[in-house]
Amino acid sequence: MEKHLIYVTTGTCHYNFDRMLRLVKSCVNELSELEYDLTLQFGSSSRLDMPCASTTVGFLSREQAEYLYQNSRFVFSHCGIGSIYNSLKYNTPTIIIPRLKKFGEFSDDHQLQIANEIKDNPLIFMLDASDVNYIVQFIEFISNIKARDKEEIDLTNYELAEKIKTELLGV
Repeated sequence: MEKHLIYVTTGTCHYNFDRMLRLVKSCVNELSELEYDLTLQFGSSSRLDMPCASTTVGFLSREQAEYLYQNSRFVFSHCGIGSIYNSLKYNTPTIIIPRLKKFGEFSDDHQLQIANEIKDNPLIFMLDASDVNYIVQFIEFISNIKARDKEEIDLTNYELAEKIKTELLGV
């Protein structure tokens, strides 16, 4: 049986995000190591042993990250716009965990604002550790993941691009 790939990314921010890694570990503890193969990109956070982890690395190249977004069954991610873009571009279900100012994970709560705007997308599950049922909700989310076409989706907003071009260049 081929294992399903899971990609975990804290992004490239210089702030520590150990809280995310602890939450991911509590979720991954519920999965079968026989069924999943996890790649962990921990960035500026502490290296943490994860169940199912076959690769643990501080940072990845853009090409490596793109490969993981494209080929993963699902992704755990901070709520950076680039990461969200890649998840949607490759039609990959994603569990988001926004960095929060109150934990010293960023200088503001813009990731929480982004998360609140996109959390109703069926490909997105916002993991909220303040909800005691977050692990049950995570299991429900991944249980409902259907095999998806991994064909790249064009997310370009041509109408907006044309408007910006017209405004900036007067064309």
